[in-house]
Amino acid sequence: MLQFSVFCDMDWLYPDSAHNGITRISLHLPRGGHDGIQLLVDAARAPISVSWRPDLSCPSDTDCAPVLRLYRLRPVGVNENTSPTLMTTTDYESCRAFVTRRAPFEVYDALQPFDGEIPEGGRFALYLCAEAFSDTPPGLYTGTLTITAQQDRTDLPVRFTVHTPVVPVLTDARLGMLNFFDYDGLAAQHKTVKGSDEYWESFRRYVRAQITLRCTHILLPPGEAVYQDNVLTGFDFSMAGQAGRIALEEGAVRLCGGHVAHWHEWDDSEYYPDWDQTTGITTPEGYLQMRLYFSQWAQVIRENGWEDRMTQALADEPQTHNDKTYRILAGICRKFLPGVPIIDAVETVNLGGGIDIWVPKQDTYEKWRDAYDTLKAAGEEMWFYTCAFPAGPAMNRSMDLPLTVSRLVLWMGALYRLSGFLHWGFNFYIGEDIWHSACCPHKGALLPAGDAHIVYPGTDGAPWRSMRFEAQCGGAEDYELLMQAAAVSPDETDALIRTVCTTFRDYTGDGAAVAAARRKLIDLLEKEALYNG
Repeated sequence: MLQFSVFCDMDWLYPDSAHNGITRISLHLPRGGHDGIQLLVDAARAPISVSWRPDLSCPSDTDCAPVLRLYRLRPVGVNENTSPTLMTTTDYESCRAFVTRRAPFEVYDALQPFDGEIPEGGRFALYLCAEAFSDTPPGLYTGTLTITAQQDRTDLPVRFTVHTPVVPVLTDARLGMLNFFDYDGLAAQHKTVKGSDEYWESFRRYVRAQITLRCTHILLPPGEAVYQDNVLTGFDFSMAGQAGRIALEEGAVRLCGGHVAHWHEWDDSEYYPDWDQTTGITTPEGYLQMRLYFSQWAQVIRENGWEDRMTQALADEPQTHNDKTYRILAGICRKFLPGVPIIDAVETVNLGGGIDIWVPKQDTYEKWRDAYDTLKAAGEEMWFYTCAFPAGPAMNRSMDLPLTVSRLVLWMGALYRLSGFLHWGFNFYIGEDIWHSACCPHKGALLPAGDAHIVYPGTDGAPWRSMRFEAQCGGAEDYELLMQAAAVSPDETDALIRTVCTTFRDYTGDGAAVAAARRKLIDLLEKEALYNG
């Protein structure tokens, strides 16, 4: 006997979730976008096979019909809850008002590409994702999903409605996006030798995943210091060069040079080169080291013809205590990389002239919103980012916050008219077992569950997506549609956004409410297209 239920892709599904009685599968896709559902199945018999059969209903060309992708949902263990203030906590009473469940618990987050057969019986879950091409004709498309367990068979009709609005291709996107990449972790998790052919093939697959996530910028590794007789003689940029070439081959829009310096403590006034933590960059020796680095990096950029594709990160999270030193570092960079925009996560408003793409944290932006909006109004480019701090209910990709947060964070970006999003944790697989301990260790504490990674190390060197990955990708698509709507109906668009979120701490955790708002957004765009046509 087969029992199954359909769940929204914007709500968490758990291994102990109760069936909800919903059996209809109806998806709504903008052209160039995607939509999905989660399917919970109980089957007493094994093996179980799942197959998909599309109806040949494309109005003009069967090759342009939406594509359905199937994944098996894998549970991941959340070992601690997000703290009200910083990192994690075991005090559930302090966080119960904003987390989804009391830790420890398991939640379906990892998406394993599905080969069509499940050898064991019992409970399993699937994620069905339909993707439309930008030239798919609008209309209704149908098909059948068949689940078979020995003599038991269930046919599930699937309906896709492809709508008129178009999510632009990445080269035309209005939303910039950067997710930091862990080059060392890639080798460790996939048991490859860093820099080997196998390593680079795996990296290529990770770049494809970042592009699928709608990342416009790919972070490159910094140059590695080369010493002779304990004297710094230069830098090896071979890893950065190969990573950049592969990223552009795979369709990356822009590259971002890796960070080169940091402070020791958050309230330090000095920056130190990443390869020399004893020499301040404001000293004569510090300048000479930075001069050597940027002059050699500029040569690599020229040799590869990347002048118009580059951005540069300098030092993560400059504070009010070191903003003047950051400007000195930026001045050195600009001397050797003229015309290359500088981008960094920032914790101050006093970096004018030292940065081109400002990326304040979500709560930092709201705290100093007037100052940042003044900069934006003057023509400065303004992104935003999220991370483990300030924790609490603040929007982040934590696995014990509502899944809606991973999507709505980009609705807030549209509401504030911010033009880009950054997160540090694409694939930082920290700790011995991220499958059962999603709260990764960091400086003697634990990061909120999933903060360090939005993909998982899959088989054959490939990353597995997550439900948070799908939600953020959906949010990036929504952002493009929201900005299209705001261009013609700004007040109506902002009012629609505020039905599901009003600040980075005030939002709905109800996936159905977000799905309804998304449908209204599509309807608004279709109405405007009809009116203007």
